This record gives sequence, C-alpha cells and structure tokens, in this order.
Amino acid sequence: MHLFKTSEKYFQVHPWLVVEEGFDPQKQRLAESIFSLANEFMCVRGYFEEGYSGDHLLGSYFSQLYETLEVKYPQIFKGFVTEVAAMITAVDWLYTRITLDGETLDLATAQFSDFKRTLDLRDATLTREFIWTTGSQKQLKLTFIRFVDLQMTALGCQRIVLEPLNFSGEVHICSGLDFNTIYELAAGWDQTQGTGASKQQMAQTNFWTCERQQCVDDLHAIQARTQTSGCHLFSSFRVAADQPITPRLIEREKFIGIELTLNVQAQHATVFEKMAVNHWEQTADADQVWTNGLQLAQQLAEVTFDQALAEHRRGWTDFWNRMDIEIEGDPELQQGVRYSLFVLYVNYHGESERRNVLCKLGGEVYSGVNFWDTEIYCHRMYMFLDPKIARKLLMYRYHYLPKAIQNAQRVDLEGARYPFSTITGLEDSGTWQHVDLEIHQNEAIYYAIWHYAHVCQDKEFLYHEGIEMLLQMCRCMASWGGWSPKNGDFGFYGVMGPDEFHMMVNHNCYTNYLGKKMFNYTLEVLAEMQRDAPELYQQAVTKVQLRPEEPREWQRMAEKMRILKDEETGIYEQHDGYFDLPHIEVKDIPMSQIPIYKHWAYIRIFRYNMLKQPDFLNLPYFFSQDFTMEEKRQNYEFYEARTSHESSLSPSLHAILAAELGKLAEAYNFLAYAARLDLDNYNRNTEQGIHSSSAAGVWASMVSGFGGLRTDAETLIFNPTIPEQWNAYRFKIFYRGALLAVHVTHDKALFKVVEGHSVTVSIYGQSHRITPEGLEVQLLQ
Repeated sequence: MHLFKTSEKYFQVHPWLVVEEGFDPQKQRLAESIFSLANEFMCVRGYFEEGYSGDHLLGSYFSQLYETLEVKYPQIFKGFVTEVAAMITAVDWLYTRITLDGETLDLATAQFSDFKRTLDLRDATLTREFIWTTGSQKQLKLTFIRFVDLQMTALGCQRIVLEPLNFSGEVHICSGLDFNTIYELAAGWDQTQGTGASKQQMAQTNFWTCERQQCVDDLHAIQARTQTSGCHLFSSFRVAADQPITPRLIEREKFIGIELTLNVQAQHATVFEKMAVNHWEQTADADQVWTNGLQLAQQLAEVTFDQALAEHRRGWTDFWNRMDIEIEGDPELQQGVRYSLFVLYVNYHGESERRNVLCKLGGEVYSGVNFWDTEIYCHRMYMFLDPKIARKLLMYRYHYLPKAIQNAQRVDLEGARYPFSTITGLEDSGTWQHVDLEIHQNEAIYYAIWHYAHVCQDKEFLYHEGIEMLLQMCRCMASWGGWSPKNGDFGFYGVMGPDEFHMMVNHNCYTNYLGKKMFNYTLEVLAEMQRDAPELYQQAVTKVQLRPEEPREWQRMAEKMRILKDEETGIYEQHDGYFDLPHIEVKDIPMSQIPIYKHWAYIRIFRYNMLKQPDFLNLPYFFSQDFTMEEKRQNYEFYEARTSHESSLSPSLHAILAAELGKLAEAYNFLAYAARLDLDNYNRNTEQGIHSSSAAGVWASMVSGFGGLRTDAETLIFNPTIPEQWNAYRFKIFYRGALLAVHVTHDKALFKVVEGHSVTVSIYGQSHRITPEGLEVQLLQ
C-alpha cells in the first residue's frame, strides 16, 4: 500500500475529548473546522464569538438554506447549468464583544495565557478558556461554553463565565445578532489555492437584506432575506445573568443587540447566558415567517441553559449507548473513530426527511450540497443505527423526484436524473464534467433502496415511493445508454465513473454493473408487486405512465449489458480502454506534487491509469456474494497499486477489502488514516470543513472491515478479525428489531442481543441464532 500524506499532529489525544492547548493563529481555521458544532438544522464553526481580527472564517450555516448564484462561462451550450445554489453564511447568533477598562477583547492583539479549547464528544459541547491580561494588568479568566441543541434544534445556547483574578470592577458586554456576515466562496473556488477561497477576488459577499428588527419584552429579534432565493431567516435571543442587569438596545443595519454592564468581584465567577432561537422558511410571505419565528421563540422562552443542556445530553447519551465503537489499546484511533461518529450524528440524525447529509460540515467548500456519498457511504450507518432515519434519507430523494425529472430533461433524458451535487433538487454545481457525466447518482439511490428494503424489509416504502423512483431512474438510464453497432451489446457511453480521473469514457464497469443490477431489481419488484400487491402495482405503473415495452427493453438491456473482464487474469477493466492507458507508478509521485489537483494541469490527470479513488472495487463490497475471494484479491491488488487516494472516500473502502483479504496491517493503516483524516489534517484542507462521508467510511471500516459485516446475503454475515495493535473492540448494530452487540478479542468473538428479540446471522459461514444470553465463537485469523 502507499499513502503519500503525512499527519499534522496538533490536537491532544483523549478517548472522548478533542483538546487544543495553547493558541496558534496559523491553525485557527483548522481548529474552527474541527470544533464545529451542528444539530442537523444549524451549524457553527468554532470561531471566537467575541470577535477576532486575525485570519478566520466566521461560519454560521443552516441546512438547506441557500442563495442562488449565477454560473459564468465564456461560452454556453444547451444543457449547461447556469444557476446554482450555495449554503451561505447566515446570522452570527453568537455575536459578543467584551470590554474592560476601555479595551475590547481580541485574541489577535490581546495579551492572554492558559488558552484551552475543548470539544467534548460525549455531549457535543465546546468549551474555551483563557486568562486575559489587559494593558492595565487586570487579569480576567474567561470561559465560553456553547452547544446547539440536539432535541430543540432551533435553539443555540451560549454561556460565558467571567472570573476576575486580581481586581473587582465593571465589565461591559455587547451581545447581539449580526447579519453582516461574509460568504467567502462567492468570490470563487480556486483549486490552486490552499484554502479554496480566491482571496484576491474577495469582494463584498454578503447576501442578506434586513427586513425587520424588534424588541418584544426581553426578546430581541431580527429577520433578513436572501437576495434571490427567497429564504427568510428569523433570529432572536434572550440573555440572563446571575446578577441584575439593565440592557440597552442597539440597532444597526443588519444588527440588533444589547449593551450591559456586569459588576464582577475578584475570585468570584459571574455567569452570563444567551439563548438564541432561529427559524427560516422559503416563501413569499415574510410576515408569516416573522410570526412563526416569534411564536417559536416565545414557546422556548422559559427554557434555561441548564435545562436545555440536560435534554441535549440525554439525546447524546442515547446515541453513544447505541453507536459507540470501543477500541482497547489504541487511544489515537479511538479518538478518531469517535470523532467520526460524532461528525455524522451532528450532521444528520433524522429530525427531518427534507434534509440530507452535508458532504462537508462546517465549511463553505462544496457549498452545503449532498452527493452520491449519502446513499453509498452514509445511509448504511443510519440503517444500522435506526431504520427510521435511513427511511427519511430515502424520502428526501422521493420528495425531489419531480426535480429529478426536470433535471433529466435538461440533458435530453427521459425519466428522473438525480443530480450529482445538489441542495435544491436540481444540479447545483457548474462543473459540467462531473454533474453531467457522473450518472451513477441514480445507481447510488437504487443501491440504497435495494439495501434498505433487503435489510430492513420495508415493503410499504418499496411498493409506494421506492418503486416510483426505481421506474423513473430506469427510464432515465435506458435513455442514456446505447447499443453497440459492432458487438450488439448495451452500455453507457460518455460517462465519468466514481474514480473521477477519467472523463468521457465508455462502459465504465461500475456504472454498467450497477445499471444491470438496477434494471434487474426493478423488474423483480414489479413482478413481486404484480403477484403480491396488484393494486399497488397498477397504481405505480399508472402514475409513471409505464409503457408496456419498457420492462421488456430493460430486461434486454440488463441481459446484454457489457461488463468488461479479462478472463485470464480475473481483472475487471475499469472502463473500455483502461488497460491500454499509459502506466504511472503512483508510489513514485513525489510528495511535492500532492495533492495532485493543485499541482498538475487539470487535463494531464486524465491521461494515465492512475485512479483518484476506488471505482470497480466498490462492487465486491456492495455485492460480496457476486465475487470469489480470488477475484477480490486479484482486483484489489491490481487497483490499489494504481490509486492515489486523492479522495477522502478512498482509504475506508480499501480498509474494508484489505481486512477481508487478511491484509490486516494494511487494513489497519488505511483505517488509521481515514479515522484521523481531519484531526491530523492529512489532506491539508481541514480548514475548509470536515469530510462527513469519509467519517461514515470509518464506521464501515470498523464494522464491515474488521467486523466482517456483509449485507447482501439472506442474513447478515460476520467474519470478525482483529489487528495486532488492539486488545479488543466492541460495536453495536440494530438489525430487524434487535440491538446486537459484538465484542472481539484476539481469541474469540461474543455476539449478544442487548435489546429486542433473537436474530439469525451467519458467522464464519455457519448460521447462528443470537439471543440475549449471547454466543461465543473462536476467532479465525
């Protein structure tokens, strides 16, 4: 194996905490990303709420809240995307300014010591503390605590503890809601720049127009709208302190706030708290948004910081009780694995089926969109956490089915073409070579529908929403594909596979293989419904106006689908002509040329057999029973040697297959890389945000990799292994009404139902009934 990138150790290792001790201004953007907090509805980076004049990114985001932006090309062709959506920076509801002796706190210029910033993964709280020494040598210890409520997701909570060490006196605080925020990436994403943002072109990129601001009793509220997308964001706050306060109202353009004075006593802690409530809608009725937001704020008016924190912690305790992965003997990897689980759950926990997993959390790069990563990487984790959450992710796609049909028409296709990169349900990226050539998004959604129905056995979903999506996606894929006049077989021409280092290729193996699977599965579901649910069958075919000849065509297309394979070597050819591409030794590429996107001319990338990330290798994982162990080994060794791992999605898939093949040391190294990808800034781009899909891959590397979980047989399959670095590990999955706990040591594996009824699984090829009493098997290495 070969992994070019080196770690950049900065944060302390702890099983449940991420700690920054001492402050390095050069690491501020990195730390802001790592210390991001979210609750599915909203997200804030770990920026300093008291203001910071040094380099930073003030990021405050709301899922699905976007602004539309024009895409500018020197030349436009039919089908080009000309308008996209981006999740813009919204209200700074944490806004605080602290003044002592006429000096306003700013860590870029102030004298301070004992700086420590801590993210507690157990309850998703961020704490920051330091001692500020003013020009007059007064020392004030400050502790900031924040969280975004997991249960009441409109609620953002802030606590500031002020403790004078050598004086008594007055501290002045200004607290408010600020819409004067900048969306940096509006100036352009420059792939040659380290941060992604083109700072040379940075202009005034604020997209908010204030509509209304008002003080209602002790509630301060403001509402603003985006310029073109019609999103209205209501934000409000209340403050409290452990002493009487007399706030003074401050109103400015795009800002509402208060000023107050705290009388602080030496060696005594004074507490100031702020509770913010945010609400947004996309509508033409701005007054209704204000009314709805105000009602919500008033409903939550009596909730205190401590009450909210208690409920918030209960939600997190339940999550960790069900989804924690424990590793004995490897603290660095333990921290990385738990951080990955944390990232996925703060990103999405199933509150709404109108939201999706953000590809990148706590940053502007990728603009808050979701990709095929949701269905391929993230959906399976949620499926084994709680099937209801997995169903909501599929329902998200169903709600956007009309937009997918519209998106297909844009590129002269029938049926539904789900967008490659989206917030709105349409294509929300102007990089045409990806959004228009990577047609495997449809196939990813097919896979998630099949996987969910197969594992969770939800026929109600399959026979209603699922079949409708399948029929429209099959119709689209049939209209994209074509017949070879030379060979008489079928396939997809002019595509880009998941690898992304080869553009406009024919017969990409991954795309063709999944296309064949999708056609066959859809026909199976139709036949099953015709037999078992004829009324629903008729309802489905009538709704999509299925033509009688279409199923016959799909059957023929599946039968004649071209799947490229060298029968002598057993290697599946990634795409037509791949074996004939010039070879490059990936392991010999110098570190100075990594990342490749930033150092190679873009067009140069496509001329070699180098891969960005797994393409064909996904298939032996998704459909493990379709391939022999020897086929898996041959293809893994062939393609891994040609993979640059330029994508954050790559290491986890390789870890899964390496573990299955008995390459445990290799699997461990891939997992360790994936688990600490952002914590150790391997890609040198953590400052742009956290790789959410990669975090889902870490879960899969543990459960499907070393746990040996495979899901494409009649029952779950486990083939557990353990690397030499660990003493033991534990994980849980929810399966068909049972919470199943797995505990693996170097000698044995213990399987036990800890909630629910007994279930049948396969372990090392033998069928076993797992009960609450548990089952112990000897570990096979």
